[in-house]
Amino acid sequence: MSNSNLQKQRFDIVLLDADETIFDFKKAEAHSFKQMLESFDIEYTDERLARYSEINLQMWKALERGEVTRERLKTLRFEKFFSEIGVSGIDCVEVNDRYLTNLSNSTFMIDGAPEFVKELHKYCKIYLATNGLTKAQTGRFSQSAVKDFIDGMFISEQIGFAKPDKAYFDYIFDSIGVSDKSRVIMLGDSLTSDMQGGRNAGITTCRYNRDGEIVDSPLCDYQITEYVDFFDILFAK
Repeated sequence: MSNSNLQKQRFDIVLLDADETIFDFKKAEAHSFKQMLESFDIEYTDERLARYSEINLQMWKALERGEVTRERLKTLRFEKFFSEIGVSGIDCVEVNDRYLTNLSNSTFMIDGAPEFVKELHKYCKIYLATNGLTKAQTGRFSQSAVKDFIDGMFISEQIGFAKPDKAYFDYIFDSIGVSDKSRVIMLGDSLTSDMQGGRNAGITTCRYNRDGEIVDSPLCDYQITEYVDFFDILFAK
């Protein structure tokens, strides 16, 4: 970037979502789920993965709406899944523990993410802002290719508030000393947690969708399908 571009930089702080924004959660989920089932001598199929993924997503959306606690989510998703496939007598606390252990070691990243974060860090402070579970997120982050380019990580389980709650973002602002929210941007994939959260917090929002789908939403100030396009937003024309 040229010096003239740097003088027109619009944001100094990027709140960066983790899963499906830089981490390839779909790949990590499939890998970890398969390992967990096999450790209990339960057959893995793609259909079972797809159904578990649906249940898990439903539980996380319920958490965002305040309908379920994070602790209950951990086991309830597996209780529902095993009930559906007719497996009984299994300890879902142990299931969850094995799954999270597997997930904590699954450091798959979206293609181009490490390079993007490294380049972005030349210009901005970057803080991971995630609703993911502490065990999984800290394990993956500590082994990831981006750990040297992240200035901090805020995990909702540790904070006590989750995206999109304004209190979650207020905690971050207080922790890092944000005095001008117009210099902060939220970059993430989720409309309901990242974009709604950014709106609740009063900061600029940018949705990343690697599937290439752009859906008009009042929650998004910007939308991108390629990492490189974020720099056009970072630097004013």
